[in-house]
Amino acid sequence: MQNNIFPLVHEVEQPIREVVVRYDDYQSNACGLAYCVGMDGVTRIEACMKNGEYAHIPYLRIWSGETCVAEFSQHHVAGVFFAKDEAEPSHD
Repeated sequence: MQNNIFPLVHEVEQPIREVVVRYDDYQSNACGLAYCVGMDGVTRIEACMKNGEYAHIPYLRIWSGETCVAEFSQHHVAGVFFAKDEAEPSHD
């Protein structure tokens, strides 16, 4: 647990594997996108915090190598899927 004045963005320690984002295309049509690590050049997805109008707002950033290709506030995230930390132990 971090010991600072800002809370953790999320307390799940596993890396984020996939996110589903919903947004309005400004013509009253709800649209959805999915970003998955390993597909379409996505190399990592990370949670971060940005200063907003009323408080610090949780965001998700989508990376392709060292380039941030997309960024979404928590208000547009419909789902977050986490990767497993390591291979599960065998029960033989």
